[in-house]
This record gives sequence, structure tokens and C-alpha cells, in this order.
Amino acid sequence: MRTDLLENGRLGEFESTALGVGTARLGAFWQKRGIPEGTAALSQALDLGIGLVDTADVYARGISERIVGRVVRTRPSTVVMTKVGLLKTPLGLASAAFGGEHRPGFTGLRAAGRADTCFTPKYLRAAAHRCLKRQGRDELDVLLLHEPRAADVRRDDVVRELNRMKQSGMIRAWGASVRDATAAKALVDAPGATWLQIPVNLGDTSILDTVRSHPGRERVTTVGIAVLGDGSLMRRAAASGLDGSRIVAALVEGVHGMDGVDAVLLGMSNPRHVRDNVGAIMRGALEEDIRRLEETL
Repeated sequence: MRTDLLENGRLGEFESTALGVGTARLGAFWQKRGIPEGTAALSQALDLGIGLVDTADVYARGISERIVGRVVRTRPSTVVMTKVGLLKTPLGLASAAFGGEHRPGFTGLRAAGRADTCFTPKYLRAAAHRCLKRQGRDELDVLLLHEPRAADVRRDDVVRELNRMKQSGMIRAWGASVRDATAAKALVDAPGATWLQIPVNLGDTSILDTVRSHPGRERVTTVGIAVLGDGSLMRRAAASGLDGSRIVAALVEGVHGMDGVDAVLLGMSNPRHVRDNVGAIMRGALEEDIRRLEETL
């Protein structure tokens, strides 16, 4: 099976590849991931043809964004999705305390703590300005609300502010990265929203099933995240008897081949990780491997 994941094509408002690289762990020094390693990993991913990048203001407490800005600066055709609103940094908490509607909790500062969120217009505009500064850019390609609830996405003042930011040239497009089907439906209904990130893999298509049956879903570019699931999904996939590279290729291509999925994200944290994963995808997945994993999962 030949993959088209690394071929440039129309993706929403942009020309890009359908394979994107996630940068959550780039520059996370507390996980012994330095800036040089993160820079080399992202550079290698883009050199191998990936044209879509995902980052967030909370990834490595802003270091990930700085790495993205540094690398993308020499590759201006790269499309960057930037998420804001999840409160996992002291700066975000302080900003939310002044620009929010309630005093946010501090549990998000702990590694395993559930983070509070803030999506007020004042907070979103300030967060986007900080993202522009960290990335060294004049405008953000895609600004995404980071794990909002349906009620957050349905707020008229939030939608108006995001559309104002687009009209002013601060952002080129906006949407949300959601964790449940109700929020996904709210995003599809939101006037002006054109991008949606949802968790989907060969073991769980529940949110995707809701999105693709919802009226108007053609208006949004849907990006599959968590396509490899968590550690337990990979362990379950190993029961199929396939080796690691065939599992990765089948999981990624299996999701990309689903109706309603326009692109997929794959997190990669070091150059060797990039070479292994992109190499597996370039070799392509066998249809029988995808079917075997669907049966296993």
C-alpha cells in the first residue's frame, strides 16, 4: 500500500502534508530532552517531507514553541497549529487570574495533575500574542482552543474574538483540540471554525463517528491525534504478531484512511525516533496489517 501522507495537498486553508509532527516533548529538559535534540528532531522531520507541525503554549513550558519558531523560520511553507487555553504554566495561570472569570486552580502545575482552562477573549488574545513572540512570527497559521468543553466553544464572545483575530491578520484560521464528542459537535457548529483535532485510533473511533455524522463537518479540517493511543494500545497491538515499524505504519495509515480524517499527528522526540517512524510510513503499510490490527484492537 503506497502512502500519500507525505505528499503535499490541500489541507483546509493551506497546502501541506497529511502527516504532522507533534512536539509535546521537544525541549522537555526534566525528561532529559534538550533543546539541541529537539531542534534536530524537528529539523529532520521537516527535511524528510513533513509539512504540518503541532505545538502548544504549555509544551515544555514554552520551549517547544521556541524550537518550532527557530526551525520553521527557515521553512516558511510549514503549517503550524498552536494550542492555547490549558493552564499548566505559572505564566498561563497568572494571565488567567487577571484575564479570566474565576481564580484558576494550580493542580495543572503538577505532572499528573488535571489542568484548569481559560478561554475568555482577553486571555485568548494575550496568549496568542505570547505565542507569536515565542515563535518569532507575525501571524499564527492555526490557533486551537486546548481541550475546551462544549460550553466554551459555544460562547458567542469567544467565537467573536477568534473571528476578529482572524480578520485582523493575527491568525489565519482557528478551531479546537477536543477530548469528547459534545465539544467536537460544538466546534463544527461554531461560525468561522475550520480546524478540529480529535483522538482517534484503530481501537477507538467514537468521537470520529459522531463528527462524520454531524451536519456541516465538511467545513472543518479534521486532524487525528493519539493515533498510536497510549502505551496500552501499543502493547495490545503487539499481540497481532507484527513488529514495531509495521504496527506504527498500520496504525497511522489505518486512521488516515478513515472517512472524515484529513490529517494525522505523530509525536516524535529525537532524530532516531523521527527516522524510524517516518521510514516506516514511507515504506507503507500492508492492507492485511491494518485489518489484523483492527481485529486485534
